[in-house]
Amino acid sequence: MRAAHLLGSLALASLAVVGVRGQAVAGPEPSLSITPSPAPPGASVVVSVSGGCTASSATATSDAFTARVPLSMGSAGVYTGNATIKSDAAPGTHKVDVACPGGGTSTYTIQVAARGVRGGLGGVQDGTTGTDIAIGVGLVALAGAGTIAVLRRRGRRT
Repeated sequence: MRAAHLLGSLALASLAVVGVRGQAVAGPEPSLSITPSPAPPGASVVVSVSGGCTASSATATSDAFTARVPLSMGSAGVYTGNATIKSDAAPGTHKVDVACPGGGTSTYTIQVAARGVRGGLGGVQDGTTGTDIAIGVGLVALAGAGTIAVLRRRGRRT
């Protein structure tokens, strides 16, 4: 299951290009992807970089990550690594620098999402109003009256 999740993440990472700008280094124009993107604070993400580096490894750094991210080249020539978004990372745009030994440093931007929705009341409600309570009480009363009516009608038929 873990391997299938990782392979799926890597496949999606190769498709979701997030890099907006990059400085040219030797080789084809590099691109960066983060999966999932945007990711909320505290989330684990897959960092993928393709092109622009010929070394066997590279390193990604960002103020949004909890640590430097070592990237190793896979069989398809794509550098990948796992990172964790800081739990206190501010939502919005963050800079990511990818350093290639013997090459240069490419700079990209990524998006950090706002925290996930609150669970419980559908995740979108800030509070229950008096109108919400009145509607709920009315619906429960209507359902109760309907149940009583059906039960009385059944009692008359037997």
